[in-house]
Formats: sequence, structure tokens, C-alpha cells
Amino acid sequence: MLNFRKSAVALCVSMGCAVPVYAEQQASENQDMDVVEVTGSRIKRADLEGASPLVTITAEDIQMQGHANVFDALSAISSNSGIFIGEANSNNFNANAQALNLRGFGSSYSLVLINGRRIPVLPKPSGTVSGNVTNLATIPSDAVKRIEILSGGASAIYGSDAVTGVVNVILKDDVDESTLTYRRGDTKDGGGASNKLSFTTGGSFGDTNFTLGLELDQRKPIHGDDRGWFDEPTDGPDETRHGLTQVMSYWARYQPDPYMLIDIEDKCAAVGYEAVYNVNRTPFKQTGSDTDTPHYCGDNTYETYTVRNDRDRSSMFLHLDHDLNADTSLYADIIAMKSEGEAGIYRYSFKADYDVRGELADGDSWLGSRHFYRTFRSHEVPTSNQVFDETSLTFITGIRGVIAGEYDYSVSFSGGQYDYEDSVVRFDDQKMLAKIFGEKGKDWDQPWEGSRWVTVNASQLNSDYTPKNFDILGELTPDMFNDVTHTSVGKGDSSMYNLAFELSGTLMELDSGPLQFATVAEVIQESYEFITDQPTVDGDIYGWSGIRGKGDRDHYAIGFELAIPLLDESSGAGKLDATLAARYDHYDDKSDVNGAATYQLGLTWRPMEELMLRTNYATSFRAPDMHVMNAERSSSFASGTDFYECATKEGLTAGQGWKFCSEDYNSGSVRRYTEGDLSLKEETGYSASIGMVADITDNWSMTLDFYKLHLENQIGVMTMDGLFRYEAECLLGFGQFDSNIDKNSPKCQDALSRVQRGGPKDGVTSVSTIPYNIGFRQQTGVDFSTSYKIDTHEFGTFKAKLDYSHIFESPFRFLPEDEVEDIRDLPWNNTFRTKTNLTLGWHKEAVSASLFINRLGTSPVEDAEQPERYPAWTTVNLKAGYDVTEDISLSLSVVNLFDKKPHQHESEKWWPFADINKYNPVGMEYFLQAKVRF
Repeated sequence: MLNFRKSAVALCVSMGCAVPVYAEQQASENQDMDVVEVTGSRIKRADLEGASPLVTITAEDIQMQGHANVFDALSAISSNSGIFIGEANSNNFNANAQALNLRGFGSSYSLVLINGRRIPVLPKPSGTVSGNVTNLATIPSDAVKRIEILSGGASAIYGSDAVTGVVNVILKDDVDESTLTYRRGDTKDGGGASNKLSFTTGGSFGDTNFTLGLELDQRKPIHGDDRGWFDEPTDGPDETRHGLTQVMSYWARYQPDPYMLIDIEDKCAAVGYEAVYNVNRTPFKQTGSDTDTPHYCGDNTYETYTVRNDRDRSSMFLHLDHDLNADTSLYADIIAMKSEGEAGIYRYSFKADYDVRGELADGDSWLGSRHFYRTFRSHEVPTSNQVFDETSLTFITGIRGVIAGEYDYSVSFSGGQYDYEDSVVRFDDQKMLAKIFGEKGKDWDQPWEGSRWVTVNASQLNSDYTPKNFDILGELTPDMFNDVTHTSVGKGDSSMYNLAFELSGTLMELDSGPLQFATVAEVIQESYEFITDQPTVDGDIYGWSGIRGKGDRDHYAIGFELAIPLLDESSGAGKLDATLAARYDHYDDKSDVNGAATYQLGLTWRPMEELMLRTNYATSFRAPDMHVMNAERSSSFASGTDFYECATKEGLTAGQGWKFCSEDYNSGSVRRYTEGDLSLKEETGYSASIGMVADITDNWSMTLDFYKLHLENQIGVMTMDGLFRYEAECLLGFGQFDSNIDKNSPKCQDALSRVQRGGPKDGVTSVSTIPYNIGFRQQTGVDFSTSYKIDTHEFGTFKAKLDYSHIFESPFRFLPEDEVEDIRDLPWNNTFRTKTNLTLGWHKEAVSASLFINRLGTSPVEDAEQPERYPAWTTVNLKAGYDVTEDISLSLSVVNLFDKKPHQHESEKWWPFADINKYNPVGMEYFLQAKVRF
């Protein structure tokens, strides 16, 4: 049998794929293994497997598995079971970001480090009162030496945010040659072409070593009409919606039905649209009209959207180290990034509900109620795209050495700055209403606070009650809107600065081995500011919203670790080691969070060299995100489904589906108030694991770890539809899947207090949302990994690596007073229950090939009438390489080799007719790469 501590490292190197981490490879089988620091501990050790499960991805793995960047590589790991709503869904706050969601708890619950140090977060929060994420798009893939992923809590080592895991990106620092690489990418179905040019070099002069890299990455967008399965309305699974998208329509309101379509067939062709007969709508017959076939105007609007953004990015990374003497060295690392991007979002649109009155101030002079809706094409208004401009700089510098010949020390100063700006052009709501209806207070008014439903004097309207002075249903040109458009701009910056002192070494020699320690003291200063222009924040801009907030905090921490040898190999019972870590973090800011103490205990037992059993228990905490606490009060217009109105008017009873409510019972534009809360508590919890690592044969190893994550006081914010659903259930006493709901429960009382009703039809006039500490969330599961290698003289080397994660249960409690329920299989929980990766590789001399197979387990169909799940989804990446000479190599990578498309379901009635947040919509993509070394 191989020596346990060395065989795992040798297998990792020979496999060239992501395996349980054994740190850096030794220089020679005959030399003693160097002690190294591994993510999850500051104690350097030669026994490279520890009590906490750890996985590593090398730069070679990223290439071998066919991934285009760091985000793609990390997204594929089996523990990344959640989804992140980023650029695939361009109508969101993080439309240009790339972030992880380990275990499905959320993108802010895992800590991302570079060389063990924190980095600035994306300045723009992920929602009105949500936290900030670490944008992996700022890390150039050519700068990566390896990535270590700790899948569990580690607050006792790293402090706040290390709840579901730690991702530590280790940068290249030992390049001794120059490499020029060009990669050309494209997709099978068009759009998304990319070009990447990178240059790395390194070497030494005297006692100074350096590594330098430059990377230019350009990528074209993929639009909504670039894929045959979602470029036309007829691609949708619901045949009743195969007509063109509604882009212009005119309605009667509550006469008597909530929406009654008025025929405008004669107006469509004049503006380049097609008349669409809607058989599902109740017609409204105007005076002198006998039509019972109402038409709206339709068009194909899908080309406006992007499912992957346009992006131009340039990056630079630099490593320097200088030996002052045999025991002391200076070091520095720098990463700089500049990125410009553009996301295609929905077309300009405008709509209004209005009561027609003979006299504006006389409610008894009501003549009818109308609603118009109009979207605008690119030749009618300015561009509707959202534009992004980002710059980030991260640095790490310090001195390290040896004190008294035996204690390792490091003093470092690290940090960085992230600057961000996005902008989009939209309508000023009040100016647009004035352009359409005339002078406010004289020709029209807004009598109901919090409602966009207006009253209009009949003198401003035609006989059919359409606007007289501005033909909103007619031909339009950009110059008509010069005085009513507004450029909404959001600007932000964030910073992170960290001064740290670390000391480690051996305290004493015990009979069973050295008692080792590590201690750390840190001072961290972080800040953020994100300011959207005031009109947007106030909700004055139609169809767009903005947030404002800024804050800073100082953070002090001290931590201590011990590695205790309890038994050595000669004991007869095997080798038994314990680890102990404790840390205290203190926060100095305006919040009620003062500090938190965390600890961690671990045991490893090796009854034989080929087998290690391990267990670990770690408490964790997460200080509230700065924006969640410091978000300024803002308001915006938002909409959702008024489930209460739907249920009462349709006479729904318990067990009946509510999905159809979204078609006829939209709340309309409702003012939503949001703000942060300085009284939030920190989130606390723990993680536990028990497992084993085994070298079954010389070429076959495996790991098996069962885990449990527990989180108390998790911070959450209710969505509009979620809040409306809770309100309806609490008012009615029943829900879509629940026949007995307690109206007096704390959850109901909270939901009912946040929805205000009134206005002309007792509709929703305003809602208020704030962040709050909910009950708790928990998850149990298992991670399994195995790798195998065969060396043959005649046919080359074959290797295989399998990773598998399975969630057993996910208990959840909304508020402390509520009952606990397992949410693992609920329709709204998008966390994948299982995730599997299989890497198959082969190489012989100058030729290599590999397959990376990624399987996402079943997932819920969120909008299905009854609980239903999508089947598993599997994609395959192919990589083939050929070394033309020792210095020239060529490779071909094909991502999604079999052009797997996202699952479609009859409930996906709207473009893109699939859940592209779960399933990548790009399809087959290929990359040709040439690399020259000199």
C-alpha cells in the first residue's frame, strides 16, 4: 500500500482533476513532504487531509473540464446546489454579476478569499434591502493556480460569512516562462462569440521573483431571438399563447369585469404591428360597435432581451516576492480589472388606469374606466439596454519569516476598491402622464394616495376615451419623448482593508508528537456606498426602481488554533489527532451587533495508513450585510398578483390552483416602501460533519462525508407575490395547498400589517417590506467523491473522478413561533437535491482528451398547478488537446456537447418558456485555443 499522506498527493497530481485537497505536491518522492497551510486552518502541517472536508480545483482542472472562466468552474462543483440569478435574467439587480450559492443558502453565506484574504464586494446590493455578493467575474482565470473549497462553516478561522463554505482562490506565484494564449469561442446557434487573449510571464532577478499576467476578454451578447426554441411565441408549450406578444392594447375596467378588451384592430397595421384576436378575453362593446372579436396589437419582442450579456473585460495580475534573508521575505499580489457590459432588457413600455369624469373633482360624474398599454421599439424611443461600467483593484502585501528559528510569522496589509456604475433610460412617470393627459390638477389628477390610478377630465379624451392630445396608440418618434425621458444612474463603490498578524509553530513536544498552534489578530475596515439618482429612488421613473445606502464598519478579531496529537502510530490504536479553534469578532458600527465568539472542534483517526476517519463541529455567525442595515428608505412602483381579489371574485376554495390568478388579477403598479434596519441580529448557527478518507488501492481513493448545516435568525425579505399570497391566505384562512391557516398566527399578523388597501376598487395601494430575522434553516446531506487512475504503457493513462452531493432534508421555520416544515421538496425551493460530476480523462504523449459530465438532479416546477418536478438535466463537456511541439499546443473545448436545452413545462407560459436561472440556455458552445510558450 502507498503511504497515506503521500499517495493522495501523488494521485491528485496525476489525475489532473478536482479531488479532495492535499495541498501542494512534493518535489520528490524521496524528499520529506513540506508543511503547508491549507484552507480551513492557519497551522501548517504535513498531514494534508484534515478534519474539515476540502476540495481543490487546479488551473489544469479548469481547462480539462472545458470551463471558460472561474465562475463556470465553481458553479459546477457538487456542493454548489443553489442558483444565482445573474446575467441569464437581465431584469434583476445583479444583471452583470457572477456569484456562487453553496448549499442553496444564498450567495452571501459563503466567504470568497484571494490568497486567504477578503476582497471587496460588488457595490450594488442584490436587492432593495439585500446584501452584496462577491463577483467572481473580477478574477481572471489565467491568474488562478488553484481554488480550495471548504464546504462547511469556518467562522472560528475566518469570522463572519463563512457559514456554508469558504472559497479560497490561490494565485499563481511561480511562473518561470512566458506564455501567449489566444482563444476563439462561438455558439452553435449564433450569438455569444468571444475572443480571449492572455499573456503570462515570470522569472527572477537576484532575490526577487515575479509573475505577471495580462488578459483581454471580449464577448458578444446572446439575444432572445438567437435560439430557435425561444425566438417565437409559437415555441411556448401553451398553444393558447402562440399569438404575438401584446405590445399595444386598450381596455375597459370593471364594466363589469376587471379587464374587458376593446378592439383596436384598425390601429395595429398603421404602426407596424399585427392585430391579434384574443379569444380568452371578454369583449367590451362600445357605443355603436357590435364587435365580439376584440383585438390587441402584437409583435415579437424577444430580440430585445439578452440571456448572456455583451462584455469587454481587461485584467492584470502581478505577484512579487523578495527574500531579505534566509528567514524573511516580502511579498505582494495585485489584481486589477476593468469591465464594460450591456444587458438587453424589456422594451420601453407605459400603461395607465384612469377613471373618466365629466368634472374632474366630481366623483359622481364618472363615465367609465379605461386602461391602455403600449410598448416602444428602438426606432420610437432611445435604447432600452442597461449599461455597466466596473473597475476593481485588490492587493495583498506583507512580510513573513521565522522568529527564533522555529515560529512562523506574517504581517500583512490587504484590501481593495470596487467602483461600479449602471445606467438605463426610462420614462419620468409624472411627465409622461402630463404629456398624455394634460395639466395635473386641471385636466387629470391622482386622488388616491399610493395608487397610480388617475382621474381624467372627459374634455381631454376622444369619444372612445383614448387620449386626445397625445395619440398613445398611434405612430411615435423619439423626438416626441425628449422632455419626458430620464437616465437612471446608479453609482457605487466598496472597499475592504485588512491588517493581520499571524504567528504559528510548535508549543511543545508531546510523547505523541508536536503540539502546534496558530494565532491571528486582525483589524478590518469595510465600507460601501450605492447611490441611485433621487427621482428613481422616489419611484418617479416608470418601470424602474433605485436604491440608496451607505455604511462602514470597523471589525476587530483575535483567534487561536491548536493541533493536538493524542495518539501516534506506535500506540497500537492508530494515529489520533484533535484540532481546536476559537475566535472572537467585534464590530464597531451603528448596529446592535457588537460581536460574536465562535469555536471549532475536529478529530481525525487513522487506524491504518490507508484509512482516515474524521469529524468536525464548528459554530458560525454572519453579521448583517451593511446595506441590509443601512439601506435608506426608498419607494418604487412594483406589481404582483392580487391573490385575495382573485380568490374572492372567483369563489376559490381550499385546494384549487391559484396559478391562473396572475392572468387577470395583477395588482397594477403599487408603491412599495423599503428600508434597512439597524436593529437586526447577527445570524448564528453551526456545521457538523463526519466521514472518511480512504486509499483503497494505489490508484483508487475515495471520501465520504455526512454534513449538517444549521442557521438561526436568518435575514429575509418578502417578495411582492409572496407577500400577496400570505395576505390572501391569512384573510381567507386557506391557501392553494393548505386548507387550514391560522389568521392569528404571528406570520399572518405580520403579513397583514404590510399590505394597505384602498383606492377606487379597494385594491392594494401600498406595501412595506423590511429585512427581518426569521426562524431558522437547516440542511443535512452527504458528499461523496472517488477517483481512479490506470497507467498503461501501450494505450496511455486513463483517469476518472466522480463527485456526488445529496441533500436529505431541509427543515425551515419562517418565524420562531411557526411550525417547522421540511422545504426540500417544496415548489419554491430551487435548490437541487442532488448534483453529480464525472470527469473522464486520457492522455498519451502529445495527445489528450477528457469528458466532463454534469448532472443536476430533479427540481420543482415552481408554477405547476400541482406539485411536480423537472427530470434530471445532464450536460457533457469535451476537451481535446494536442502538443504540436514542447512549446506549442492546440486544444478544442466543446461545452454542452449534445446541445442540451432547458426543460420546458406547460406552466412556463412566458418567454423564454423555461427556467433559465436553473438551466443554462446557451446550448452548445465551442472554443479553439492556441498556446505558445517561450
